[in-house]
Amino acid sequence: MIKYIHKLFPRGSRVLILGFGREGKSSLRFLKKFVPDIKLGVADANENMEVESIPKVHLHLGQHYLDAIAEYDWVIKSPGVKLPEMSKNQLTKITSQTDLFLQNYGSQTIGVTGTKGKSTTVSLIYHLLKQSGKHALLMGNIGLPAFDFIEKIKAETLVVYELSAHQLQYVHHAPHVGLLLNLYPEHLDFFGSVETYQMAKENIFRFQKPDDIAICGPNLQRLPCNPFSELQQEIKLLFDNHITGKELLQLTGLKGDHNLKNILLAAKAVLAVGMKSDKMVAALSNFRPLPHRLEDVGEYSGIRFVNDSIATIPQATIAAVKSLEKVDALILGGFDRGLDYSELVDFLSKSAVRYFFFLGKAGKRMLKLFKEKNTPQQFVLVNNLDEIFEQLKYKAEIHSCLLSPAAASYDQFHNFEHRGDYFKALARKMEE
Repeated sequence: MIKYIHKLFPRGSRVLILGFGREGKSSLRFLKKFVPDIKLGVADANENMEVESIPKVHLHLGQHYLDAIAEYDWVIKSPGVKLPEMSKNQLTKITSQTDLFLQNYGSQTIGVTGTKGKSTTVSLIYHLLKQSGKHALLMGNIGLPAFDFIEKIKAETLVVYELSAHQLQYVHHAPHVGLLLNLYPEHLDFFGSVETYQMAKENIFRFQKPDDIAICGPNLQRLPCNPFSELQQEIKLLFDNHITGKELLQLTGLKGDHNLKNILLAAKAVLAVGMKSDKMVAALSNFRPLPHRLEDVGEYSGIRFVNDSIATIPQATIAAVKSLEKVDALILGGFDRGLDYSELVDFLSKSAVRYFFFLGKAGKRMLKLFKEKNTPQQFVLVNNLDEIFEQLKYKAEIHSCLLSPAAASYDQFHNFEHRGDYFKALARKMEE
């Protein structure tokens, strides 16, 4: 890839890194190391970015940072940066870490996307490959920029790449094995419509070659991919009836049918690159789930706390409640992105959950829908998580509490991890 980058960006080329988050910083490190004789720029909406950290780089900061695009030959766009209206000719100079990486290493890459379950599934695939003795690398949307791994890739390396819709939006290359887990409405504040969001996700298949492999989850049979049948049929096909779905979940420490589907899709992916099915059960036995995904925080002051902060859409919260034996209290709400909560409220109004705590503008909208149902459940609107824990001290009838908000966290937290960590800290303080 380094030779390709030298050819793409010859001496004197003007290259702009658009967006200076984790991936943008990775792009800067890579370019300064391998093509130091180009003219580099960084553009970011944050006008207070530390200038001292990037010497000899031209900065375009603040409200009009996108205007810098016109001044450069190439633009390496970071995920989450929304481009202005551009002509097809202008778009030809837009690239990204993801597209450059797939152009060079797509033939040895397993790419995974979907609205929910991506991080769990790539972690499962990576774990299975490592357990089988393969040289594997895990990268992408899970928080590990691809350019940071370039020097570690060998001819025999298998790359496991978590791909978000933002990363896929402008790609023109594809992974050898593409896996689309599911599709639900999300990030509509960025993409503008469900159709645009789905088109970005489906790019994982759109540029595959005839000998590439496309795998998709349930209810996605309309796409050009190997369809997922019902759970028991998949278990029989993949494990020859030597294990049950319940046993697979126990092996991995995961919960719920949605995670059983993730396990089976991960198994399909590793089978596609040569792993033997008789090795998978043993390999799965020492997998450990990621935090913030139906994470058992522990029991404090007689209440079992479960952290499912990753649940930022209604379907994820429904799956969480279905996965647990008992939920007395459920924490919902947060940043409102305009999602449709009617299905969630219909489901929860008929559930055994008795107490609901609502946060933020999304919580207010859900509370309004619940009140229209006129159910005997109890509803409390709060300003923050601290208020919820103050109330939990005085509700002896609550023995289990689930954080599964069905909403983003950006109104009060940096991200879902920040929200989940704060929830866990408050739970542990209950003992004090």
